[in-house]
Amino acid sequence: MEALISEVVSDFFGREVRKVVGLYGDASYRRYFRVFLDDGTFIAMKMPEGASSVSEEITNYEGELGELPYINVARYLSSIGANVPKVISPLLRCGVLILEDLGDVLFYALADSAKGSGSSDRLAHIYLEAVGLLAWLKDRAVPSDGCIAFKRSFDERLLNWEFYHFLEYGVEARFGIEVPRTTKEEFVRITRLISSEISRMDYIFTHRDFQSRNLMQKDGRLYMLDFQDALLGPEVYDLVSLLRDSYVVLDSELVERLIREYASFRNLDPERIREEFYLITIQRKLKDAGRFVYIEKVKGNPAYLRYIAPSLLYVKDALEKVPRYSPLKGLLLDLLPEWRNDGVDK
Repeated sequence: MEALISEVVSDFFGREVRKVVGLYGDASYRRYFRVFLDDGTFIAMKMPEGASSVSEEITNYEGELGELPYINVARYLSSIGANVPKVISPLLRCGVLILEDLGDVLFYALADSAKGSGSSDRLAHIYLEAVGLLAWLKDRAVPSDGCIAFKRSFDERLLNWEFYHFLEYGVEARFGIEVPRTTKEEFVRITRLISSEISRMDYIFTHRDFQSRNLMQKDGRLYMLDFQDALLGPEVYDLVSLLRDSYVVLDSELVERLIREYASFRNLDPERIREEFYLITIQRKLKDAGRFVYIEKVKGNPAYLRYIAPSLLYVKDALEKVPRYSPLKGLLLDLLPEWRNDGVDK
């Protein structure tokens, strides 16, 4: 693969590539490489032909975009002043796109280091910066006819699909069992009520995966990555992605503080934001738990299985804070060992 990347990038720049190094990629089908030329480095993103997630396929966008969603959303975000990697090339042969190299400082590494050092002040500081960036994005991201994000949304169909994806993979495929029909029916009934409630919230531009591994720091500023799935979604969906990140578990006191800070930045009712935060946590984190199993079963990558426990414990905690949906906890309790052996600070 490195030889192919070298050839494609060399053809584009018209000069020799010195070295190509594969980089760690997250759970998507895309692969990333750092390309070394005499005058600097670039990132090559390799898109596998025809690959997309099922959730991407069932979003309610209709029509032909005519370009990669990544390029489309990147152009829009750049136009409003957001820090994102510069797109250096058009989509090249073999599905290669050349991007600006932002370096190696992931927000995840900053957060993990702060947690590891026991510096609660430093951890709070970096998360306040990220929450501030998110609030800024919501303020600036006004609708645009040219951006695909404003032409698709988290409708009930997608929300319900993600809930059922959890039942299929987070329970049945994970444990090799078939959930009883009556349990499935009750799960569908309750989760469709949640989806209906979420779909009636105010919808705005939503990154869809605004978490610690999709933020980078360069020259003291945070940059956003992996935004190609942006769509219209609930106000606090991205806040849930950040503060209920499966990779970095924050204590409940800091989470509550950051929810209030976000509401203040956005001049919104903090109680409403808090209520919506925990309701969306139920949906988002069940989806994540199911997705981690899917990645292992379908893509052959078991690296994300260890993040199932914090994801499910976030859901358990959220159900305690949204008691009208507490029957879901009773329904799943016997199916989820994590809920019987609580081990994450909530």
